[in-house]
Amino acid sequence: MIPSVALRSSGLVQKVLKSFLSEGGYDSHVLPGLKVLHSESGRVSAEFDVEKKHLNRLGSVHGGLLATVVDIGGSLAIASKGLYATGVSTDINISYISGAKQGETITVDAHVDRLGKTLAFTSVKMYSKGRLVALGRHNKFVAKAYSHPENAINSVDNLK
Repeated sequence: MIPSVALRSSGLVQKVLKSFLSEGGYDSHVLPGLKVLHSESGRVSAEFDVEKKHLNRLGSVHGGLLATVVDIGGSLAIASKGLYATGVSTDINISYISGAKQGETITVDAHVDRLGKTLAFTSVKMYSKGRLVALGRHNKFVAKAYSHPENAINSVDNLK
């Protein structure tokens, strides 16, 4: 790992999250309260409070919202490796383990399992009150992402 990438990782993660939330798209409507707590190369911790708009008809956090967290979390983990452009999704899946209610805080632990020249593989875990809420995986095509001018790196070779 290049030391300058590690030092810029936290700032880059915040910048990428800000771009997700400021573009006025889906992410900004459903998760404007997502906060990054910590980031280091390949790992991001974040949290958000479950609001009424996050609930399904039975009063538990909606599965679609948790899938969105897997999407954003995986992307932020990739950003922590130095990529502003975090690629495009090729596969996303989630396993729902337990629920969360309005007012609970969900903590997110996202990490990069592998970042290659073409694909990135990430894992995301979500917890509330010490219990596992959901497990997700998010894979992304990143080959074209390496050329973005705001990246802290320009190839996977810079990660070694």
